[in-house]
Amino acid sequence: GTLMASKILRENEVITGYENSEIILWNWRKNEVLTTFPVPECGTIMSIATSLNNGPFVIVAGAENKIVVLKYDENHFTVIKEHEITNAGIGVLGLRPDVPILTCGGWDHRIRLFSFKYPEKLKPLAVLDFHSEAVESMAFSKRPLRTGICRGKTCTAAGSKDGKISIWTLYS
Repeated sequence: GTLMASKILRENEVITGYENSEIILWNWRKNEVLTTFPVPECGTIMSIATSLNNGPFVIVAGAENKIVVLKYDENHFTVIKEHEITNAGIGVLGLRPDVPILTCGGWDHRIRLFSFKYPEKLKPLAVLDFHSEAVESMAFSKRPLRTGICRGKTCTAAGSKDGKISIWTLYS
């Protein structure tokens, strides 16, 4: 299948997601496949996020209405959580660097926040409704900002097909 998403997992390791619903973990220095794993629950894989805290964990989402959390151990993946959302299509996933919060940008123009403190629970925290078209990108400040309206807070920025960028200071 066609490569749709990629993310570094650990040093020398990159995880890639494909149109055929498969993920592949590569050792990029050796150009060697370490393992492959099908994630048909997601359909075409559109986004991948990774966490090394108590893991490593890989979060996968795509054209379907499911978010899948995988744990990686000794060259194999195990599904630890499948979470169904209302509408199909997740274009972007991101984990905040300061707190364990997973952020998902949907084709339904919504941003969904989940607690990632206990990945096996993936507890929903909020659904943000600002954009009028698909949310396609996400970025996070690494530390509280020093100036501006978000001064003293960490921010999440979301970009949408509608041409707008939204900035959020939730759970700062």
